[in-house]
Amino acid sequence: MRLFNSKREAYGLQAARIATVFLLFFFLCSTTKSSAQNDNQKEKAYLNLKLNQIDSLIDLSLFEKASNIIRNTQNTFTFKKDLEGKLEFEFRKARILYEKGESEAAIEKLLTDFEHLKTRPFAPLNITYASYLAKIFANNQNLSKAISYSKVALNKSMLIKDTVNTTISLIRIGSFYYAKKQTDSAEFYFRKVTYYPVTPKTEVRIANAYNNLGVIAQNESKFDLAKGLYLKAKSVKEAQKDTVGIAYAIVNLGNVYHYEGSFNTAIHNYQVALTSLKNQNSENARALERLIYDNLSVSYDSLGDYKNAYRSTARSYELYEQINREHLAENLAEVEAKYNLALEEQRTEEEKSKAFRAQVLFYGMAFITLTFLVLAFIFYKNYKLKEQNKLEQIHNNLQTRIINATIDAKENERKSIAEILHDSVSALLSSANLHLQASRSQLNGVAPIEITKAQEIVNEASVKIRDLSHELISSVLLKFGLAFAVHDLCEKYSNSELEFISDDNGIKRYNQQFEIKIYSIIEELINNIIKHSKAKNASINLIERNGSKLIIQIIDDGNGFDTTKARRKDGLGLSHIDARIKIMKGVFNINSKVGEGTSIFISVPIHQPELVEAV
Repeated sequence: MRLFNSKREAYGLQAARIATVFLLFFFLCSTTKSSAQNDNQKEKAYLNLKLNQIDSLIDLSLFEKASNIIRNTQNTFTFKKDLEGKLEFEFRKARILYEKGESEAAIEKLLTDFEHLKTRPFAPLNITYASYLAKIFANNQNLSKAISYSKVALNKSMLIKDTVNTTISLIRIGSFYYAKKQTDSAEFYFRKVTYYPVTPKTEVRIANAYNNLGVIAQNESKFDLAKGLYLKAKSVKEAQKDTVGIAYAIVNLGNVYHYEGSFNTAIHNYQVALTSLKNQNSENARALERLIYDNLSVSYDSLGDYKNAYRSTARSYELYEQINREHLAENLAEVEAKYNLALEEQRTEEEKSKAFRAQVLFYGMAFITLTFLVLAFIFYKNYKLKEQNKLEQIHNNLQTRIINATIDAKENERKSIAEILHDSVSALLSSANLHLQASRSQLNGVAPIEITKAQEIVNEASVKIRDLSHELISSVLLKFGLAFAVHDLCEKYSNSELEFISDDNGIKRYNQQFEIKIYSIIEELINNIIKHSKAKNASINLIERNGSKLIIQIIDDGNGFDTTKARRKDGLGLSHIDARIKIMKGVFNINSKVGEGTSIFISVPIHQPELVEAV
């Protein structure tokens, strides 16, 4: 009996040892697996950080630094089992090529890398590649291919049930069809967006889709349909509790009533929109309020109610002056803050420079006489070189400021004269015409011919003053903003020998002084194309990056030129444009070769954006 118990204890001890070994092995495997998972997560987090850093550098046009990070990261990680991770970095290489103006090389690389993703149909990176290819082809006016790749992005988004990219792709496809004047197809894709439930992720695109459908219906004189669509856009804005958005939707409804001739109903809608903005003090709300008064003036004028039309115009001008005064105050405060910051930085640099010179002098005294003399001579040379560089920098800055001050003064003078002609003299002539009309109505029978001739003279003077004010500064720019002004500029200068095409990519309204400066730069570059390029086609693209930068791309297929000689001779005014953009803390790049056309890239920080006016 004792023997049996001993054997049982021995077997029990052996089983316990086996169990212990098994548990230890299981624990080690679990720990190893957990450690590997943690390492993978850390690696992915690190790579995502690098990707974000690269994107930021590309947005700042720091292509060399971005390329170095890509190269160093790919040298550190092999990506043997991570095809998608490798293609994320390859995609950034293609972006750099495109941003540097090497469109063909960028497209070739994107297409090559895109082929590798065919083995990964569910990879979200498919959407990234297809969407970027669509963007490149759209920027180059190849809308058919842009639509084709947008449809690929749409299919991939639907495959992985990515609602955000699905609605984005639908809006993009509809916009491309609308640009091709295929409104039926555009309407089909815009309508698809409205089938999605309204959520925080979809509400912006759904509101855009209803607005776009409303524009199509309004252009086709389907006013009842347009009203219904704008009302749906309004309901989405109401769900968002977006007071300004709601007011815009009401203004859009008023515009429809105006176009169909129901001027009283249009006026009612405009007044309802004004009431909804009563307690709104934002800059966007005041800009919309000014737009409403402009629309009221037009509707009152259409009814022959010149008194209220004049009052609405006067109120619009008051708001315009108020906004300008506030902008001026903000600009002055900003300039003062920048000046104080620059002054503080200058003092810091001066202190650093003084400390450095004192240190050099202290250590120099410790050397023997010959060494001291050599160091003193070197120090003297360095000091003279620094002073020379400072003088050259001051001279360059002074030249830049003089150029900009001259151009700004010219623009301000033209704007001031145009405003006086349009807002004062034109208003006085309109008032005189109203008085003459009132006199005519008070006379019994046929009015004297002198009144008729006087009215004709006043009308002719009004037309000439309006034309003169438009020549001094674009009225389209002041009323509707940079995007419409550039479109107007392209239509104005296009002819049978040279066609200008513009794409604003849906940019918003900005500070008026900022828009005037950008418009002046674009107009000067367009004049250069007309005078010197002998091009047949030219395109102007306006792109807003992250709400903080405005990108301007101007491309023509003309003769091209030697950029070095052009800058040296200043025959095309390029140094003046470069000076203006430097003052705005922007970037100005020109890629051109003789016989190969010209590509111009401008990037400037956006100052004080304003809401786009309602359509």
